[in-house]
Amino acid sequence: MSPPSPSSSHDLEAPESGMATPGEWSIEPTLRVPSEERLGDKEANDRLGKELEAVDGSPKILAAAAEQDDNPPPEGGRGWWVLLGSFCLTFSTFGLVNSWATYSSAWIGSIQYSFCLMPGLLSGRLFDLGYLHIPLAVASAVLSLATILVAECTEYWHFLITQGFVTGIANGFVFGPAMPIVSHWFRKRRSTGIGIVAAGTKVFPVNEFRASLISMISVLFYQGAAVGGTVMPIVVRQLIPVVGRKWTMRIVGLIILAVQGVANLLVARRLPATNHPGGLTNPRAFKSIPYSLYVLGSFVGFLGMYTPLTFIDVSGITTAHLNPDFSFYLVSIANAASLIGRVGGGLCSDRFGVLNVLVGFNSAAAVTTFVWPAVKSKGGLVAIAVTYGAASGAFVGLLAAPVAHLGDTADIGRRTGMMFTIVSIGSLIGPPISGAIYAANDGFMQVGIYAGCTIVICAAILMMVKISAVGTWRGKF
Repeated sequence: MSPPSPSSSHDLEAPESGMATPGEWSIEPTLRVPSEERLGDKEANDRLGKELEAVDGSPKILAAAAEQDDNPPPEGGRGWWVLLGSFCLTFSTFGLVNSWATYSSAWIGSIQYSFCLMPGLLSGRLFDLGYLHIPLAVASAVLSLATILVAECTEYWHFLITQGFVTGIANGFVFGPAMPIVSHWFRKRRSTGIGIVAAGTKVFPVNEFRASLISMISVLFYQGAAVGGTVMPIVVRQLIPVVGRKWTMRIVGLIILAVQGVANLLVARRLPATNHPGGLTNPRAFKSIPYSLYVLGSFVGFLGMYTPLTFIDVSGITTAHLNPDFSFYLVSIANAASLIGRVGGGLCSDRFGVLNVLVGFNSAAAVTTFVWPAVKSKGGLVAIAVTYGAASGAFVGLLAAPVAHLGDTADIGRRTGMMFTIVSIGSLIGPPISGAIYAANDGFMQVGIYAGCTIVICAAILMMVKISAVGTWRGKF
């Protein structure tokens, strides 16, 4: 059933029973259920209204979200240039992060990983308040300068501060606006029904962001991360023997400056600034069991998800006795293969449901992680790199997509930022834990078991998210 026109949206009256008409959908703050599964009585309706206010904010926010249709995105035009700018943002950030194994330690790399996500809470809030170009320009300059200054580092603590913390934090503030700025220009809605949210005696039709929408946006701008993660490690690896470490870092810093300059010129806001009540965080969002479970599952997944990417080149040398010059390229092969997961996962999520796709790809990543330490041939490790890269690419690329299903879209930026901040802790401590296990056992078998188990647990929790949201493990979600 097609949704009513915006002009008639506020004239709808709630049915006396508080139920949606057959064939439509009703949206609770954390889930969607067919209208045939009706709220039983007035007490249930009152309870729903209280939960809406507790989790998603006041009804005024919901009304504001409904009125956003008065200014629909152009779905193109200048938006394509903004999309290119977003591509440049992710190229520099994750491209740099994914090349760390060439010249730094696990702790420094894990700090960079985590800080790509951790500042999301603050950068997202600044973006909501209308601050884009100044924070982005400052972070871009700091990122380039810090990368150049790595060339002057001589002590471990120099690298830890400059390459770990300063570069990582700058990465986070550069990466932070990448998704929300694209959502200003692209928002292809697919009308699966009308979201009816009870608020007193009236109802507000809320156009829902389907996870497939965010997935497809992710497919486009996350390619910068995949391309950067493939190209930058190769650039670093090829430059070091030719010009040395110092000039390599200076050249990389200048590349980042040029790419970030393009990004700063292209990205632009379209919608006016908003100031949702509640400040940086919305702790009431964790009253939603599906949302809380999803954050927990993502955190557990990141405890092991980066382990093969971090150590596959080392295992190629120590276990398979590969030439170090070839073993290094296993990381780039995995990053290139992540394109398959990012694109394929985004396309499949619309057909099969984003959580279903995440569970499937995570299961594939878990199996690959368990098998990885036992592979001792060149061809076998290439196959592991391709399979793992594709599977993990879907998880990272679709990480934010389920949040669209698990609450009101008016607060999606803040809820996504909270998730990123918590998940970043997992990416911070995951690789060092794997490194400690390797050092204690002098082998990767136990490392693979640890990392594989965390990914299995993540997949199980994601299935629990689906069950808690829709009441069954079957169907599309």
